[in-house]
Amino acid sequence: MLAPFVGGIYYGSLIAGLSATARGHGRPVIAVQTSSAAADLAIHGGDPAFNSPVAWDHIGGFVVFADAAEPEYLMRTVQSGRPVVLVGHSLEAMDSPTVLADNAAGIREAVEHLVREHGCRRLAFTGDFAATDVRERHEGFMAALREHGLEPGPLLPTENNLESGVTWTVDDFVRQGRPDALVAGTDLNAIGAQRLLARAGLRCPEDYLLTGFDNLDLAGFVKPELASVEQPLQAMSSLAVDLLLRRMRGEENSPETHRLPARFVPRTSCGCTGFALALPTLEMDDERQRLFQRLSAVAPVEFSRSGEVTSAMTRATSLTADGLLAAAAGDTSEVRPAVDALRVLLDAHPGQETLRVICRSIQEYAAALQWDDAPSARRVDRAVLDMVLLLGRVNNHAQLGNQLHLRSLISTSYALSAALLHRRDADPRDPAWLALTPAGAGSIALRGPDGELRCTPGWRRLPGPAIPDGPISVEGFPPVEVIDAAGLEHTTFVVRAKVGDSDRGWLALVDRVENRVEDGRDLVNQCAALLTIALDLRDSEEHLRRAAHRDLLTGLPNRSSFTMSMQAAVEHGRPFVVLFLDLDGFKRVNDTLGHHVGDELLAHVAGRIQHCLRHIDIAARFGGDEFLVLLDGMTAGPELDELIERIQTAISRPYVLSGRTARVGVSIGAAEGGPTATLERILQDADADMYRAKAAGRALRGPVGSK
Repeated sequence: MLAPFVGGIYYGSLIAGLSATARGHGRPVIAVQTSSAAADLAIHGGDPAFNSPVAWDHIGGFVVFADAAEPEYLMRTVQSGRPVVLVGHSLEAMDSPTVLADNAAGIREAVEHLVREHGCRRLAFTGDFAATDVRERHEGFMAALREHGLEPGPLLPTENNLESGVTWTVDDFVRQGRPDALVAGTDLNAIGAQRLLARAGLRCPEDYLLTGFDNLDLAGFVKPELASVEQPLQAMSSLAVDLLLRRMRGEENSPETHRLPARFVPRTSCGCTGFALALPTLEMDDERQRLFQRLSAVAPVEFSRSGEVTSAMTRATSLTADGLLAAAAGDTSEVRPAVDALRVLLDAHPGQETLRVICRSIQEYAAALQWDDAPSARRVDRAVLDMVLLLGRVNNHAQLGNQLHLRSLISTSYALSAALLHRRDADPRDPAWLALTPAGAGSIALRGPDGELRCTPGWRRLPGPAIPDGPISVEGFPPVEVIDAAGLEHTTFVVRAKVGDSDRGWLALVDRVENRVEDGRDLVNQCAALLTIALDLRDSEEHLRRAAHRDLLTGLPNRSSFTMSMQAAVEHGRPFVVLFLDLDGFKRVNDTLGHHVGDELLAHVAGRIQHCLRHIDIAARFGGDEFLVLLDGMTAGPELDELIERIQTAISRPYVLSGRTARVGVSIGAAEGGPTATLERILQDADADMYRAKAAGRALRGPVGSK
């Protein structure tokens, strides 16, 4: 499965439906996020940076959601021999089935409602036209206006599909007279528009009517409650899995487009009564059929194609009606089964609005029944009250569960931040920090300087085969052991560990689908982003640490670092010698050839000094054209004299710098160190000995400086 984001209400709901259907077919799911971990939430047409065949070795077929990848990438998937099904978008060049919500029909239903029920004559549209589905919704909007002979009001483009995308002004909205209604391409655009207009004193629905699209849970809680078009998200992804598996089995599967119905949900913002304070009139005499229609109104739109859930609505209707009849006779044993049946509908479309419609539908049904005696009526009233209270308790538990879940996510995010960004004993490369999350297993593939991927040792919560480390191809990531750890109950998520220009590689983890975090900033994205930032911080700290102890020009240790090495040698108690080197003739090179050539010369001198030393010796730049050398375990004698002569000879050879030839000499002083010597005294002795050598115009001879 390819999607711009692997969480959030929209993509998360699609993935939840896909995973559930795939599970029923015994197929594991790999959910690949094509956007980087910290990508802008407004993605259109696919991220050009996503061109990697990640996980292709494990994939038998692709379900591709809208804006997941550019057409060129999708064509590569088809050319690889892996079948593809598109969801939420279409591509004419691809011979692949497409599953779409009927965007145009949903918007047309909203426009029909505004025109016929509320007499609107001038309607405006707002949305992000970079998104293919919003363009389709606008086309349906225009078609509906043409059918009624109406001219469109202002067209108000947004910068993205979120509240922040509404950047047009109130003047744009009322330039040619205030529209009767505003139709938005998404719920979040609608909410952003309503808040912008409210700041200018325009009230909804008193001054204008408003509709959105997507029917987010938020739509029923904002003020005014937002009328919206509901998409059959889970049904879309479920159908996509069915179509893909048919192609994977080699069955004939035409590349036709499958459009599933969307449904307009009226609320306060379109001028209707919100939260089921008054149920719409239904002209029918059969009270059971009326109850069935009421309950059908709260079912998700995809239930219209599901015989199983239609059966659930029929069962809920029958058990509710029979339970009330039994209660009238004094038998309350049927109340609980009726509540359990109604709970199926509430669980399918949880929320305060669904609860109120169900409760008022029960009350309406009970009120329409005729009773011969007052005790029966009282028993029915009591049964209705019990049903309402029990359903309310169910809804409260669900809301409490959501609150606890979000609190848990906040706590987890805090713990992850503390572990990855602040604790120095936790290595970000070791995915054991995933134990702080609900994840079941994980693997990290980091990109080396050569661009090759290498897995760090994997992590798993439960016993099982070890998740291997070592070199891996992008096609082979994640390791098969991660996918096996997911089984069918969980999903394997793959997200690029990329924040801004920092592209570290990939993170794979095993978890359940998250569709309760509205903006898509779910845990897997936080993990990948924090991993990237933590690695960047560690590298920055290492760079600063090195910079604090390194000379930037020559790459040698600086004076501070050299002093620490001397201190360690003193504490170790072994003999050592310090050489103090000062270049002869360096100023002449600087003055005649320029400082940039002088810098180049110093870098060459540093290299020649290191070439003369043993691997245990340390060379450093003292400053300017002066260098220091620490010779571990050495004392005055022929070996030292030979080394000094070798250094002098190496440095005195000609240098070719920027096309010019230059020569310098070097004066070298030496001082022996020991357990009783102070660092300052050793450096003073070596410096003094160097000046004696420079004054004599000779190489170091005779005894070295005192201990």
